Amino acid sequence: MRKAYLSKGWLIALALFGLAACQTTANSADRLTADQVRATFIGHEWKGSSGTFLFAEDGTWRYRDPQTDVHGTYQIADDGVVCATNALDSARAGLRTCYTFYRDGSGYRYWHDRSGRFWPAYVR
Repeated sequence: MRKAYLSKGWLIALALFGLAACQTTANSADRLTADQVRATFIGHEWKGSSGTFLFAEDGTWRYRDPQTDVHGTYQIADDGVVCATNALDSARAGLRTCYTFYRDGSGYRYWHDRSGRFWPAYVR
């Protein structure tokens, strides 16, 4: 009897872990290609959860919110991941952050590698 109880407990724990993992992962079919990222996010301001981003066509970027104004350069990898590096004269100089973009229903979201979570992306 005890053995069956432990097995059910493990199954419940695994199911709960699986549900939690679903909220921090994304379907690879929803991931944007490099061309889709260029068409959607490059040269267009877009809003994250609290501030506004701009990845300019010249390879520079900026992020602004009420407390922060950060800028630097970025590159887009062949797989569509955008990696941005803060300029030496910017806050947190040299810090590198990578963004992976996904479709999310009728909108978008991005994976922020340093925070290890998804954030909404609202294209203007």
